[in-house]
Amino acid sequence: MTRNLKFFFSLLIGLVSIEKVSAQEITNYQDISIKADHVTLNKFTNQLLLKTDLQISFGNYTFNGDSAILSYDEDKLVIDGFPASILSNKDNINGTAKQFIIYPNLSMEMLGDAKLLQNNQSIYADQITYQISSND
Repeated sequence: MTRNLKFFFSLLIGLVSIEKVSAQEITNYQDISIKADHVTLNKFTNQLLLKTDLQISFGNYTFNGDSAILSYDEDKLVIDGFPASILSNKDNINGTAKQFIIYPNLSMEMLGDAKLLQNNQSIYADQITYQISSND
């Protein structure tokens, strides 16, 4: 199994037993850390809902937003914010968008007033598609 797939697989295994968590930080699932004031697993929709003061970190990347949904059926993580942000000091990446969609292969879509700064280069668009480094 590749490191990219381990990201979502580890998150799924680690969080599948959680019903509701308030003001908790969930850590130690590989290099993933999720922090949110409210975390809810909906077994009927097979989705994990994260709300309020959201911070998701893995590898060298940190995402901040207002809310997020991890959909196990659709294999994607959607982070919403006004704006949501990505930061990696090591890879010199900084960006914002109204929505980030991250897939198991670590490809990412930035939607709505998207801005991405990397190594003194900047991209501004309504939609940006980016491949997050897997650091393998």
